[in-house]
Amino acid sequence: MTHMKITISGTPGTGKTQTSKTLAKKLNYRLININNYAKDKNLIIGKDTYRKAQIIDEKKLKKESKNIQDNTIIEGHLAHYCKSDLTIILRTNPDTLRSRLKKRQWPKKKIEENIESEALDIILQEAVANNKNVFEIDTTKSTPQQTKATIINIIKNKESKKQHTPGEINWEKYIIPKKKHQHNLFKTNQR
Repeated sequence: MTHMKITISGTPGTGKTQTSKTLAKKLNYRLININNYAKDKNLIIGKDTYRKAQIIDEKKLKKESKNIQDNTIIEGHLAHYCKSDLTIILRTNPDTLRSRLKKRQWPKKKIEENIESEALDIILQEAVANNKNVFEIDTTKSTPQQTKATIINIIKNKESKKQHTPGEINWEKYIIPKKKHQHNLFKTNQR
């Protein structure tokens, strides 16, 4: 296995933390949580009280992360801002994601905001803008161990990278209000 820096990112609830832990153990890589890293490097510039989240200086994060050595996995919903040899974006069907975030007892508005972000491919788009070697994996029906195996196969070129090309996963129907979406389907069927 080659020496590399891997980032694993995605909307909250897609399986980043558990997948990263199993992958780091398998590869014998160091694991860095992006939020802890930002705190340690004084990259936090404020607090978003609405979202109950810290605001991280993304430009400084990008610059500081260049100092992270190979044989490291960087995980977190902002990990895709770090330069890496391989960027993995974990994706999850919005209905499944909603269920996972409800189990965390997140506020409804915060859940819906994250569902919308997933449906609009926000993190994927940011990752593609910041990195060259980006792949997306649907974790809707996968365990962290299965996702780990998929990532290892991508690294070893044993799995078709084409099926993990950015843009292959499409949750577009989740951004259209259900009543409007159903109405459009009804009109289409009448023609």
